[in-house]
Amino acid sequence: MKKLLTSVVLSSSILFAAPMSIAGPKFPAVEMGQVQLDNLSFKEIMREFYAGQMIRVYLDDEELSKMPHVGLGPVSDDDNTTVALMHPVLEYKNNAKETRYLVMIEKIKVGDEGTVISCHACTGTADLFSFKKLNNGKYQLVSRSAKDAEFSGSWGRVGLDLDEISENIKPLGKNLVGSIFQNGYTSTGTTELWWEALHLPENDFINSYGVGDAGGDNAGSYEEDSPLYYSYESTLEVVSNGAEYFPLKVTYKGEKPTEDYEQIRKVHYSKLFHFDVTKKEYKNFKKAN
Repeated sequence: MKKLLTSVVLSSSILFAAPMSIAGPKFPAVEMGQVQLDNLSFKEIMREFYAGQMIRVYLDDEELSKMPHVGLGPVSDDDNTTVALMHPVLEYKNNAKETRYLVMIEKIKVGDEGTVISCHACTGTADLFSFKKLNNGKYQLVSRSAKDAEFSGSWGRVGLDLDEISENIKPLGKNLVGSIFQNGYTSTGTTELWWEALHLPENDFINSYGVGDAGGDNAGSYEEDSPLYYSYESTLEVVSNGAEYFPLKVTYKGEKPTEDYEQIRKVHYSKLFHFDVTKKEYKNFKKAN
């Protein structure tokens, strides 16, 4: 899986925390089903979900300006403006092998000269929407991310790569599909990675959940023959056991520091992560082997 790495110079304790779930509103299934669009164009999406918010904006970024975009008001007190960017629509299959369409509207901040606000700890946000196509040719909303949903990211962008997500769509529960991917960063020569699970339910809000440590190294600070050097990686396996949410088995291998960083040991073990339905988070209860 592609590693989404960003070079930073701040302490890892304040950067790039994996998304945390927050108790939100009840899923409005009936209201979702009432939203039907003629197509999934940028124009239709923005008029349906962002009516009354759109404003003219100047975006001084060659690559981002090629994407469908529009400003979202009001302009903040610091003269920064939110810009909504529409990514290409992702087509996928749910657990019943029915076609679904995932729309991502990324929201970034730009300054008064149109440049992206891109500080070390700045993250973008995003709204995710899933649709199904009806027999009459219209697209009906199936689910969406909650309005207060948070996703990990860096340098003013959200850490959701739809190409990577598309490559890894798979069942994550009895009636759930989603995608497993890695996110991470590099700070002062040390790389840290973590696993995330994007859930695409049809009876709940779309959300991304931090699973656990995915690997890391300090190769930017030490040579491989140094006693202070470490490097370890992991693989993730979805355990299809027929449960509502499948457990995720992460296997670690390499030279890994202990939690207090007092020792560096060769490791080869696995952890099993279960999804806590009440708290809506993945938890590790014990080592798998």
